[in-house]
Amino acid sequence: MDVSSNRSTLAVPVDVIPCRIDIYLVQHGVGLSRSQIQKLIRVGNIRVVGKGTKPNFILRGGETIEIEFPPEEPRLLLPEEIPLDIIYEDEHLLVVNKPAGMVTHPARGNWSGTLINAVLHHTKELPQIGGDFRPGIVHRLDKDTSGLIIIARRAQVHLKLAEMLSKRQISRKYLALLWGHLSEDVVEVDAPIGHNQNDPTKRGIVPGGRPAKTQFRLKAQCDFLDLAEAKLFTGRTHQIRVHAQHIGHPVFGDGEYGGREGRISGIAPQFRVHAKKLLELAPRQMLHAWRLSFAHPATHEEISLCAPLPSDFVAVLKDLMGDNWRREIE
Repeated sequence: MDVSSNRSTLAVPVDVIPCRIDIYLVQHGVGLSRSQIQKLIRVGNIRVVGKGTKPNFILRGGETIEIEFPPEEPRLLLPEEIPLDIIYEDEHLLVVNKPAGMVTHPARGNWSGTLINAVLHHTKELPQIGGDFRPGIVHRLDKDTSGLIIIARRAQVHLKLAEMLSKRQISRKYLALLWGHLSEDVVEVDAPIGHNQNDPTKRGIVPGGRPAKTQFRLKAQCDFLDLAEAKLFTGRTHQIRVHAQHIGHPVFGDGEYGGREGRISGIAPQFRVHAKKLLELAPRQMLHAWRLSFAHPATHEEISLCAPLPSDFVAVLKDLMGDNWRREIE
């Protein structure tokens, strides 16, 4: 999907299964309900280029859809009393262990219950340098990825942290449970990431996309899964998940990037029942922002932090490794 301000164009693949336009747009994550889509079609804000469009218009492949989103109602960013797991805090910044299921900052469809709503209640104010709905945000985590995230409390600190991030002066390491087995103990993936042309909510390996580099380091090998440490050298949206899928080892539990039930048929038959059981313990991708280390932007002190694994990740590792799981992540 190409996006410009509140206008977007969406190219329908030529091999699409014939489908009503309103159903297709709901399934492809444009951020609107079916009734909202039907209303926008009727008033002309959603149209198929070169063809008249009604809510029951059948897409047959190769069409281009133009979408003009209605202007957003002005909104206030409100503090909310939501518990926070604060790993580090001082007058300049705080580092929070974000739970899976929590959105990092407000955006279309998620105007409350976010990490920033919770942080605002805790700190009372944040620098606006991150934007009206992303104050203090230096880097983000996907909704269903747990772990460490830095929030700046001062504008100068935000700018310094952003510079440090761009210069790779902040070390970010994740724990990831991957399908299959890595070809080597250390695998580096250097592949550009851009928008998936068929689904605007996803990313993919795209020639000419933004440079992206991830290192996967094996920590433990199980019957049909590997526990790996993933180190980010860049910070693209969904980077670890996209790179893991790209090398044929999607993150276990990741429904968007090939990591759920569809993968079971590709493993040895004797492991399939166990894999299905483990997926029931893993309602989301088994990806956790585990370690952060950086020189404090104000005091220059070396900061090194680690976030404990959440209960769902622990449950999967216990099932795989028994009581040895703690030793394997040391």
